[in-house]
Amino acid sequence: MTLKGFKRYYALLIFLLVGSASFGQDVPLGIFYQAVARDNYGKELVNKDIDVKFSIISGNPLGTLVYQELFAHVTTSKFGVFSLIIGHGTPTGGLYGELSQIQWSTAYHYLKIEVKFDNDFIDMGTMQFLSVPYALYAQKSLEPGPAGQKGDQGAKGDPGDPATDKQTLSFDGNNLSISNGNTINLSTLKIPAQLTLLGDTLSILGGNKVGLTNQIQDLQLDINNKLKITKNSSATAIDLNPFKQNLSYDNATGLLSISNGTGADISALKTAAIQDIHLTGNQLTIDKNSTSTGVDLSKYMDNTDNQTISYSQSNNSLTISNGNTISLGSMVAFRAEKINPTGPVGTEVPLVFETVRYNDGLAYNNTTGEFLAPTDGIYTFNVRYDAAIGAKISLYLNGQLYEIIADVLSNSGAVYRSITMKLAMNNIIKVIVSTGIATQSGTGSFSGFKVN
Repeated sequence: MTLKGFKRYYALLIFLLVGSASFGQDVPLGIFYQAVARDNYGKELVNKDIDVKFSIISGNPLGTLVYQELFAHVTTSKFGVFSLIIGHGTPTGGLYGELSQIQWSTAYHYLKIEVKFDNDFIDMGTMQFLSVPYALYAQKSLEPGPAGQKGDQGAKGDPGDPATDKQTLSFDGNNLSISNGNTINLSTLKIPAQLTLLGDTLSILGGNKVGLTNQIQDLQLDINNKLKITKNSSATAIDLNPFKQNLSYDNATGLLSISNGTGADISALKTAAIQDIHLTGNQLTIDKNSTSTGVDLSKYMDNTDNQTISYSQSNNSLTISNGNTISLGSMVAFRAEKINPTGPVGTEVPLVFETVRYNDGLAYNNTTGEFLAPTDGIYTFNVRYDAAIGAKISLYLNGQLYEIIADVLSNSGAVYRSITMKLAMNNIIKVIVSTGIATQSGTGSFSGFKVN
């Protein structure tokens, strides 16, 4: 499962704390980490068995892996919370075998987090260690160094003027300065804000949440032509009946009328526009136009028009007797079904309908699930899928998304779509499924034919 697919079904709200597991002059034994596992709708994933992998990278987010460890079979609480101590897991790689061996002072360091919910590890992102984790390095200042040589006794100085110690601190947003002293750049301590929208809830990393339940609205038109807005029961409906108009025509008077409007007399058009054709002997004439020229049909009575059209199914052609033959091209039509679900599946994998009912033109491949257009033309495809909960069904053209058939279904059930599209020769059509949290694909059918 890719990161992109993960975002559709899970969200992880992270709270990172750093501290020591011992006190005094001991180096801290780990970095405390706590998070809440949630699904796509912001609901906590309670009592869920997951695996968590931490990687500490030096230099930049794609730099050198210095330490990696794994926590297997971590179970979330009844609130979806899980807590770990980085440094207490099972080491799985990196330059160092223990967290305490990392040389924090040599470069910037980054924490990469990966979580496995079902089948594969999901990359949850990489963040830079800021000031707090460097307490792991700062504790080294508590270790006493070797004693130096005793220096000479210095002379006692003047007590000085107390006014000279009056200094002022200032901060311009990035730099902390002291008057008559130095300046320290604190820009690296800024934690970037990150907004996340889960369903109707807007959250900011390390901050609060805001419900947007009344901000996302839909318009609805009921059977009484009343226009309403959703998620606001007190909102006023708009009656659209005054805007509804009807056309009517009175054949006796020739009057064309529109409701709530002015009518028009088109009786003159009726007299001139509605004509009759008459055949007298071999002469074909049109009435209501005394100046029109008749057509003499006698020259067509030599029986040369006594011909028969026949169709050949074997080569898909039309033939006229005493005339030529026209090829209608190769017939392209197929229907394939998926009778039994398969698994495991995942994100954006081809859905193969392996049972073929018919395949005229042999354009459908029931091994790969792909349809290969044999010629240029207009094609119609029909897709029916008995969807699992959370599934997404899409139609792909030449490996690229063409149209989403059904997206993130909250309930299982049959989905049916008919799509007409213009294809060039050798274009490839296939159905792609993302099963979400399901471990098996659904069933259904895939059919199509060439229109012209």
